[in-house]
Amino acid sequence: MEQVKEFAERRKYERLEKEFSFRYSLANDLVKPQLNEEGLVLDIGGGGVRFLSSQRWMKNEQLMMQLNFRGWKIDGDSCDFSNNSNDYGRMLVVGSVMWSAETALEDQFEVGVRFTARMQTDEDD
Repeated sequence: MEQVKEFAERRKYERLEKEFSFRYSLANDLVKPQLNEEGLVLDIGGGGVRFLSSQRWMKNEQLMMQLNFRGWKIDGDSCDFSNNSNDYGRMLVVGSVMWSAETALEDQFEVGVRFTARMQTDEDD
């Protein structure tokens, strides 16, 4: 008789498979970050993000990420769906690299990041 092992999902949050580009950098300046890298989000959840990068990141490196959500408005702790494609909810977050792996694509790495902080900004750009 063959035994089937069941594995429990370790994530606290569900993931949404959604591809969109975003800007990020090493979190070395939290006041005026230079978001000079561009990546492609593969999926995102309340606890983190998985994305493609042109470079390999090491475990525990801290990244600053700017995520823009079309059709959403972010106001303080509230994130509301507006259904207006002109609205862009902008969220600035810090995350810790949990893993990084090569892909079948040349010079592309898949990276998993756990969110560790959300930054408040005074800017509206």
